[in-house]
Amino acid sequence: MINHHLRLIGIVLIAATSVGCGGSSGPTAPGPTGDIPTAPAGTLVLRASPIDQAAIRWITPLGNLNPPAHSIPTDHIYFYFADPDAGEQPAVRRTEFRAPGDGTVTTVLGSVGAESKIFVRQTSTFSYYLDHLILSAPLVRGSVITEGQVLGTTGTAYGVDLGVINESLTLNFIIPSHYVGDTIHADGPLKYFEEPLRSQLYARVQRIGPDLDGKIDFDIAGRLSGNWFIGPSAVLAFAYDTYDPSKVRISTGAGTLQGVFGIAAGDPPPSDVSKGSGRVRYTLLRAITGPPRAGSGGLAGYMLVEMTDDTHIRMETFQTTTPPTEFTGSAGTYAR
Repeated sequence: MINHHLRLIGIVLIAATSVGCGGSSGPTAPGPTGDIPTAPAGTLVLRASPIDQAAIRWITPLGNLNPPAHSIPTDHIYFYFADPDAGEQPAVRRTEFRAPGDGTVTTVLGSVGAESKIFVRQTSTFSYYLDHLILSAPLVRGSVITEGQVLGTTGTAYGVDLGVINESLTLNFIIPSHYVGDTIHADGPLKYFEEPLRSQLYARVQRIGPDLDGKIDFDIAGRLSGNWFIGPSAVLAFAYDTYDPSKVRISTGAGTLQGVFGIAAGDPPPSDVSKGSGRVRYTLLRAITGPPRAGSGGLAGYMLVEMTDDTHIRMETFQTTTPPTEFTGSAGTYAR
C-alpha cells in the first residue's frame, strides 16, 4: 500500500521557506497600494467547506508528519479528496475550491492557473490560509472574498490545506523565535465552522478519542519530547500520532534512516527522557501518522539518542537488525 502522506512530497510548494508549513513571508502578488483596512475585533467564523463534502475522503488533523519536507508536526489540516491507496489521481478527482469564510486577502503566493497559497484576514486577531489550489481568477492583496466563493480548483496534491492563525494563542514551543506566525499561533480550524457543518466535518477526521483538532507543540523543557534543529532547519521530532494520540512517533529528516517511526513496547516515552537518562536506544518500527496501513510495524532499524544538556542532543540512526550499543562518527548534534 502507498503511504498517502508521502505522496504529498514532490508537490510544488509555493510558500516561502520557513519552519512549519505556514510561512507568511515570501513574494506577494502585485496589488493595491496602501494598507489593508483594519479588521474588526472578534472570533473567526467559517461557514463553507473548502471542497464539497461529497468529495472529502477524510480529514487529517493538526500534527501530520511527513519528512523530510515536514519533519515536525504540521500547523494546518488536510482535506483529502483523492486516495492514493485506492489508485485515485488528483487530476481525475479535481473539484471546486471555495473560500470557507469572509475576509480580505493579505498575501498571494502563486498566480492564476498555477498551484497557489493565499492568506485571508477576517478579524484583528484571526486569519486563515488555503494551499494547493489552482486559482481561476486573479486575487491580489486587498481583494475581498466571501464565504462559499469559488476561488478555483484543487491542485496536484491529494489533499488541500486549511490553516488558522490565532494571534491571541501562543503555542508551547521552548524557543518561539524558531517558528513563523503560522506555526506559533496555529489553531484547529474545524472548531470555527458553524453548526451543523462543524460536526459534519469533525465526523470526517481520522483520529480516535475526544480531541479531533490534533496537536503540534510537544516541547517539554529538559526532556526529549518535541522538536530539534540543525541550524535553522527543523529535522527531528519526538511527537505523537495524529490518529492514535497515545502512540509515540519519531519523525526524522536527518541521518541514514529517514521517515516516521513507532517505538517498541518498553522503550521510554520521550517525555520521560532527560539528561539523567544517559544514552537511550529506540527500536524504530515502520509507521505513518494516520490509521495503520499494510506494512506498518515492521523493524526499520534503531536510534541512539542522548541529551547532553537541556537544549542539545546527540542522535544517530542505524539501518540494521542488530541493536547498536555505541555512537559512531556519524552521530549528529541537534539543538532546541
